[in-house]
Amino acid sequence: MDAKGRSKDNAARHMDKPMKKANKYCAAFPCSNMAEPGSSYCQEHQPARAPKETDPFYLSVQWRRFRAWYLSRHPLCEQCEKEGRLTPAVMVDHIIEIKDGGELTTEENAMSLCWKCHGIKTAAEQNRRKNHQQSQQDNRAGSAKDTYFRRG
Repeated sequence: MDAKGRSKDNAARHMDKPMKKANKYCAAFPCSNMAEPGSSYCQEHQPARAPKETDPFYLSVQWRRFRAWYLSRHPLCEQCEKEGRLTPAVMVDHIIEIKDGGELTTEENAMSLCWKCHGIKTAAEQNRRKNHQQSQQDNRAGSAKDTYFRRG
């Protein structure tokens, strides 16, 4: 028997169970509902997820045929090959994005990638795009970067 009057077998069973996280209130003030497990908000105040819009071109027969042809000629991830790894490619990616003026279905503007390399490349492009937009905003006349202060 333990200090609470339970048998040792019963006490051991309680030790094996993971502890539950405490319930918390919804972060949307002044809501008094309980938050959904794993979230900061109740079901009513869950933030809406932005739907990802797929360019209709990627659903076209033209793209599907090009993608299948390109993957048959380049079955390994081209980035992994450059780094000395042999990884099967699962997608064809545009080197220069279509929205940046890249060609739709040319071998010169395509590369086969694995999921990991595609994620790394996409994140880098998003950061580049975000930093470019930020630098354009910072370069407006009269911004802090263009204003000089004289110390006296």
